[in-house]
Amino acid sequence: MNIFGKKHVMCTICKKETSHKHKPKSEWQIEGPLCGDCYVSQMKKFYEQSLRQKCVTCGMEKDVPDLWEPRYQWDMTGLLCKTCFDKKDLTFKVQRATCQVCGKKLGMIRYNPKKHWVLDGQLCKQCWDSHKAKLG
Repeated sequence: MNIFGKKHVMCTICKKETSHKHKPKSEWQIEGPLCGDCYVSQMKKFYEQSLRQKCVTCGMEKDVPDLWEPRYQWDMTGLLCKTCFDKKDLTFKVQRATCQVCGKKLGMIRYNPKKHWVLDGQLCKQCWDSHKAKLG
């Protein structure tokens, strides 16, 4: 007889008899107790699946270490592949370096548009003044 009176149970996957049962996680969709070996193998299988994710922009599935985290200025959630990251970085740099309206290269002083103007990026002094006169 066991010390605490535990009964032997059958593993749901391998049908081996075990004295210590492990409860499977709900996302595994397995009903019944598991032995230690089957529990570890199920844990590995679901862990390896979580190491792959899709790129936010192109949808290509890659390993998580091969994906890039977007910069905080981009206001994005998720991960990007290297090519999408480079494209986004290039467009962001161009957007920051030129005026949104006229396309003129911005110098040291840049003007941010007001929210009700509905413009992305920054403006030069002349474009900001003209928008201010039109829209207030």
